Amino acid sequence: MFFDPRPKDNLKDVFDREKEVDLLRRSLDSPLVVVVGLRRTGKTSLVKSLLNEMRVPYLFLDIRKFENRDYIVYKDFLELTEREVERVIKRDKGLLTHLKDVKGIQIAGFSVYFNWGKDRVEFSDLLVALNSWGESRGRKVTIVLDEAQELIKLRGYNILPSIAYAFDNLRNLNFIVTGSQVRLKDKFLKVGDESSPLFGRAIVEIEVSPFNEENAVRFLQEGFKQYGIEFRGGEGVYRELGGNPGWLTYFGYVYIKKGENPLEETKAYAMRLLTREFCNFLREGGRMQSKQRYLRVIEVCKEGCSWKEVKNSLEALEGRRINDNTVYNVINNLLGYSFLVEREGRYYLSDPLLKGLRVWKC
Repeated sequence: MFFDPRPKDNLKDVFDREKEVDLLRRSLDSPLVVVVGLRRTGKTSLVKSLLNEMRVPYLFLDIRKFENRDYIVYKDFLELTEREVERVIKRDKGLLTHLKDVKGIQIAGFSVYFNWGKDRVEFSDLLVALNSWGESRGRKVTIVLDEAQELIKLRGYNILPSIAYAFDNLRNLNFIVTGSQVRLKDKFLKVGDESSPLFGRAIVEIEVSPFNEENAVRFLQEGFKQYGIEFRGGEGVYRELGGNPGWLTYFGYVYIKKGENPLEETKAYAMRLLTREFCNFLREGGRMQSKQRYLRVIEVCKEGCSWKEVKNSLEALEGRRINDNTVYNVINNLLGYSFLVEREGRYYLSDPLLKGLRVWKC
């Protein structure tokens, strides 16, 4: 159903993503596929639904688990991976045969335990075992890192060399990583950094964008049609919520389940999530002392703004001249976390609901 707020597992419930689905389908043999887009635009649904339809064996590592953390350690990553490996084993006990000789993995019955201390599991060794499992099945195994930019917070361990090793050597294994474009590509994968293990590797990039007005209206109409409702208010909903599929889905869910003030409830729900994400953004990078600067930029860019307008506004806020590098850092941080987007040299809010952002609780 379109209005189920959980990620979709079936392609029939993925609306208006034919081009993206086709490109991802044709790219499943590629060593590394990067799916970029704003939060709640349907990246997870696109990936999971296609892998399920194609019956691709995969591990799905939901890195969003760590979005409220200031930092994570390798133990955290291993525990997440351990749980996902156990999920796969429930479907195919044959994987156990390929894990039994991996250093740091203990097997008891159909359960596995990943050591994270002195004899810790090395991610590259696990990938070799998964590659062997894929070879035995005559299928590629896909590792999905969902919202992978959160791994920027990983301390004491770098998984990029393992991904690069798999890219070069493991023919029965590939990666699909999703996330926001700037933080994922530039901050985590560092594909343009000569010091990065992934520098120079050819990747497939797929962008998932919010719906335009026409498709947002069609999405609502088709969704309500599943419940026998002829819905005619799509244009007004789009004006209030924009084209983010996550907000439109929640609107439909509230409309069907409760029927009272679905638009206001959706806006309140969205503001809670956006506020939490903005507060995490301020805390994560030690930006809390600069909170007023970031709020001022959000205010200035409600209808679009230039770099000069941002600089002038920040100087007016603080009553003094501000270094150009400071202005660039503020803007780039907001771009990196997808609160701003850039189009033709001007900056816009990535989500129209950010206009009502309130972060006094941070």
